[in-house]
Amino acid sequence: MTTPTYTAAPQSGERSLSLAEAFDRAQSAAAALSVEADLEPILDGSPGTWRCILRRGGEDIRTGLGLGKGSRDEARTGALFEALEHYLCGMEGLDPAEIRPVRGHDLAESPLAPDIAVQLLGQAPDRPLGCLPYRSLTGEPDAYVPLFLSMPEYLGAAGARARREAGDTYDYRAVGRYSVNNGWAAGADPVEAAVHAINELIERDALSLLLIGQFLRERPERLAVVDPATLPDDVAALLAFARARTGRQVHLIDMTTDLGVPAYTAYLPAPQGQPARICGWGASLSRRYAITRAVSELVQLHSTMDLREQYAHLLPEQRNDTGPYPQLHACYLSDFTAALPSAELRAYADTVAPDTPQGHLDRLLSVLRNHGMAVYQRDHYATADLAVVNVFVPGLERFMLVTDGQVVVPGVRGMAARGRG
Repeated sequence: MTTPTYTAAPQSGERSLSLAEAFDRAQSAAAALSVEADLEPILDGSPGTWRCILRRGGEDIRTGLGLGKGSRDEARTGALFEALEHYLCGMEGLDPAEIRPVRGHDLAESPLAPDIAVQLLGQAPDRPLGCLPYRSLTGEPDAYVPLFLSMPEYLGAAGARARREAGDTYDYRAVGRYSVNNGWAAGADPVEAAVHAINELIERDALSLLLIGQFLRERPERLAVVDPATLPDDVAALLAFARARTGRQVHLIDMTTDLGVPAYTAYLPAPQGQPARICGWGASLSRRYAITRAVSELVQLHSTMDLREQYAHLLPEQRNDTGPYPQLHACYLSDFTAALPSAELRAYADTVAPDTPQGHLDRLLSVLRNHGMAVYQRDHYATADLAVVNVFVPGLERFMLVTDGQVVVPGVRGMAARGRG
């Protein structure tokens, strides 16, 4: 079979450095952290997939696994950045002295309350829980944000010492299922990292609303898919590569929400009764880059299917608790095949995106602010070579956790979308 030629698309102003400069910076950051980066191609080409494992003293670092996608240079650089991000966004990068206790009911009545997990704190006993300081990017007062929202490790054995030193004895059983490493990103500087973090939050919010619209409404929303015949040549070549690689049809589902930031799922149906997990997701002010990211991620997941057993010690445990709840189980399976034949076919149209990370950040903040959403950021780690940040936007959905087998419910935004049906 002849493999279609794919030429990597530009990163649409979201990066401030060339890939070569970014790779050198990431290597310098690894050296400063006294870790070694073991890089290896899983799919060596363009598009390709690379994996990176961080080691210290010859031993694998439990949180130091990263995967990269896109062109060969994109994939290699992305794998290293992701490995550093995963390492630093866990307990390794946390100073327990920074943790501050804030009472749960105070948080539930604060500007953080649009988040479903923060709302649930108001229904639990009013006890203090560990928080970290975040700065507002949208003009509100700075805030203390609960660690559990974005740092699952904090709730487990790895976080026991930090909880003990912070005096955090909160009972997280009612809210722990909403804990997810959401809004984390690494970049050459905090602005670049914030752009990637916000795009991830918008992407996961869009996926959440897509699931709600398809499986929780009495009358499902009509799917929208991209007409592949209208794609630019480079994106069409990437989609053709994904189809050739998987041997199956790949559907581009448009999941753009009322925010207007292009967001897509590259969807590969799974066997009957199994969850659709060889899929990709992407969001960006650049429609071309959003679709490119989604398809590249599908290729990445397909090419790393066999790695899960090899690196099981570095991956979170998988479980599914949705079985007793048919609608949630349908979300978990994410089977859109029945809706595809009647889907709306949309022609591709380019969007005009800013040409710098600061331009992207300014427009994304404007979009969120105009929809009544506050944006908070914490620079978790920042040097001249690397920034790892976490961004929190109360009100954006985290219902996509249902695809991890968690029994969760939508927040206010998701319930409003459900009610429209």
